[in-house]
Amino acid sequence: MCRQTFYSNGRGRFVDNYEEQRFLNRPQFFQKSSMCSLGSGLTEIRNRSKIQLNNRVAREKGAHTDSDILGNSRKVKDFFRHISTSPTMIRLEEDFSRYLSDVQDAHVLDIGCGHGEQSLLLLKHGAKVTGIDISQNYIEDARQAAMKSGYSNGRFDFRTMDAHSLDFPPATFDLVIGRGILHHLDLELALSQIHLVLKTGGRAIFQEPLAGNPLLKLFRLLTPHARTKDEKPLSPEDLRMIEANWIAQTTFYGLISAPVAILTSIALRPFENNIFLRIADRIEQKINRIPAVRPFNQYVVLNLIRK
Repeated sequence: MCRQTFYSNGRGRFVDNYEEQRFLNRPQFFQKSSMCSLGSGLTEIRNRSKIQLNNRVAREKGAHTDSDILGNSRKVKDFFRHISTSPTMIRLEEDFSRYLSDVQDAHVLDIGCGHGEQSLLLLKHGAKVTGIDISQNYIEDARQAAMKSGYSNGRFDFRTMDAHSLDFPPATFDLVIGRGILHHLDLELALSQIHLVLKTGGRAIFQEPLAGNPLLKLFRLLTPHARTKDEKPLSPEDLRMIEANWIAQTTFYGLISAPVAILTSIALRPFENNIFLRIADRIEQKINRIPAVRPFNQYVVLNLIRK
């Protein structure tokens, strides 16, 4: 005989994994539910979630392996080169690099390592690096780059792997990094996996695009060949979820400078360090002191510490 149990917003004792938590967080589970129907419902949601996730991963893999979406994105960035070379982006690179300056002997996981550029920088600073990517082509490029740079096999390990299912023991890494990767993933699931493989007190550093700026939304719509179907820049709700589960420091870039850089890339192309971009960066730093405007930036750098 089925026993009736009250579930309060997914906090019942039967919740033991990510899919169950999301299923029980649905509004209808603020009420009594039969354990029999609950069991069949959980099986259904697990199967449906797994199929949807597998399809999403397959689409991402195809975009990066068959279509070279990373290469297409770089072509767009090269055309609008002032976005990448603006004082604002130089400031972002300096800030991101500071987070990675003290990695001597640290075990670092580079998620979405691509061709291995960031991994090579970490190796140069003395880290032991494990890089993962969904594209076997990228992994081969990263492995060859590390070998050509003279690093021993014991210092690096590159693997084809889905970031939704990290195949490492718990508490393996001192640091996890990624640049433009989380918005390609199921954010909650990926962060739960990262949390699992990080040591207590370990850090995760990410640079991610934001969804809020209407001019940048238009820019993305006009450059679909540089995007994947499932990518989703981070929303204010995503940022609040992150801050609720991590000790988080967030820094924002591109509120004013990114739209200005799009225009100057066309109108003032030879003048990368032009006065308009310098003024935009100074104004932007002051305006970004206002919390309400921060989600309208182009990028956020997340410095996350595992609780």
